[in-house]
Amino acid sequence: MIKGVSLELRNRLKPHLRLLAGFGFAANILLLVSPLYMLQIYDRVLNSGSVDTLMWLSALAVFLLAIYGAAEMGRRRVSALAAKEIDAYFSPKIFQRFENQLEGRPDLALNLSRLSKAQTYVQQGSLLPFLDLPFAPLFLIVLFLIHPFIGMLGLIGAALVFGVAFLAEMSSRQGSQASQATLGKAGQFAADLERQRSALVSMGLLGRAYQRWQQVRDLGQGLALGASREDGKFTAISRALRQTLQILVLGGGAALALSQQISPGSIVASSIILARVLGPIDQIVGGWRNSVQTWTGWLEMSEIAEAQEERAEYTPLPRPAAELVLDRTAIGVPGGETPLLQAFNFTAGSADIIALTGGIGTGKTSFLQTVAGAWPTYEGSISLGGRKLQDWPSEDRGRYIGYIPQDVQLLPATIAENISRLGPCDDEAVLNAAKAAGAHEMILGLPDGYDTPVGPGGVNLSAGQKQLVGLARALFGAPVLLVLDEPTANLDSASASNLIKSVKAIAEAGAVVIISTHDRRVIEQSTTVLLLRNGAVLAAPADQYLKLAVGPGNAGPGGGQAGGQGVA
Repeated sequence: MIKGVSLELRNRLKPHLRLLAGFGFAANILLLVSPLYMLQIYDRVLNSGSVDTLMWLSALAVFLLAIYGAAEMGRRRVSALAAKEIDAYFSPKIFQRFENQLEGRPDLALNLSRLSKAQTYVQQGSLLPFLDLPFAPLFLIVLFLIHPFIGMLGLIGAALVFGVAFLAEMSSRQGSQASQATLGKAGQFAADLERQRSALVSMGLLGRAYQRWQQVRDLGQGLALGASREDGKFTAISRALRQTLQILVLGGGAALALSQQISPGSIVASSIILARVLGPIDQIVGGWRNSVQTWTGWLEMSEIAEAQEERAEYTPLPRPAAELVLDRTAIGVPGGETPLLQAFNFTAGSADIIALTGGIGTGKTSFLQTVAGAWPTYEGSISLGGRKLQDWPSEDRGRYIGYIPQDVQLLPATIAENISRLGPCDDEAVLNAAKAAGAHEMILGLPDGYDTPVGPGGVNLSAGQKQLVGLARALFGAPVLLVLDEPTANLDSASASNLIKSVKAIAEAGAVVIISTHDRRVIEQSTTVLLLRNGAVLAAPADQYLKLAVGPGNAGPGGGQAGGQGVA
């Protein structure tokens, strides 16, 4: 197996590679038309003075060059189709990696950028010089047939150009890689600044943030300048060398013609054929840095693709019963050495509203992400309606789970498409979800109502508006399990009251609701409170918890103490 090319991808690309080989053979053989035509013109037509011979030779040459044009067009088209196959192979695996990636910073955008670079590289024909390179020996043989001296010049010239390319790579590789990494950090820093604009402007941090970004960027640009200096030096040497070789071939050919060892037509033919020998090499040298970067990204994508298991076919399950069971479940950050929450058991059923509370850093968000199926359990298992979440494909499981993170982000689509989770827009279901979330009136007030686009180029929604649309998205399809992380944090009093009513209604309709909150109004409507403290999960009925909470407006650990029974 070729490194970086899996068997599946090889099978996908095999027809394209065969066509590229066929078109490439035709195109490279037909490149001999021009030198052969020049030979005939100088050695036959000029000596004989035959106009008929000139016309027939010219017509034949034009015909063959038309075939060459068709072959070149064909392989460009095949390159574009091969790029499409590469996208069809890698893109689902990259998204699968994004779904399964639990440790470190998600790298979806980076991998899609690598894929785009590889596609562009193949689509634009940057790979073709490498496919043309095996034909260089054929042209060298033709040079040797014209004269051994001309052949040796071509051979030495090809070796020198390759040597220059090798030295260029060795001298600039480290600097180029370091500059790319540093400039990537600067770009990521700028992207982080975009998300914090309000805080930066409000606290006057933008100037210092700019200085920090400028420091990183200057370092990256300095490294890039050094690598570019090396690249420029060797590129100039390569081009000067090629021009020198052309002069030597023409001068040497003229000397050989004067000594009657070759014909005058061979001088021009030799120059043209030498260009064919050095052409692919020159293109490879000119695009060497791009080729190396593309190949490096290709290997990274291939490792990702090979690590992804083939998606197994599954039978969609019917709507599960509203029964959530945590069996000896320990919860922690994926990849962490120790769990945040020690193993515990807990069961919730239909109409249960579980309020999750605790101090900062006690693991509330980790708890919710694990229960929602976004993270695996550290130990033990979680099941919904008798089906373990870990064994349940997310595409099927997600239909029955609604989730609202702390920071609700909407997808670049219309409001209706966001609520329907990018699925078929069932107008009635979308309206029902929006009304249940208390978002209907707010959406009607937008420029295009439910058809209002959000995201880049669309309408900017406030945090509270996003929260309401996010709740509608979570309620879409009447989920069996509803998981909410601080849902009232960005809402006014009226919106918060509507949200609490909506949550209570969906619970009474037969769902399990888990809410991370410090809002006393939410806890008052809950059936059970789970208090996270020192790695333990303590459970208590909501009314008992509220009686033990200190102060009439206190929800517990946010400003006082609350008791509870440890969960078995």
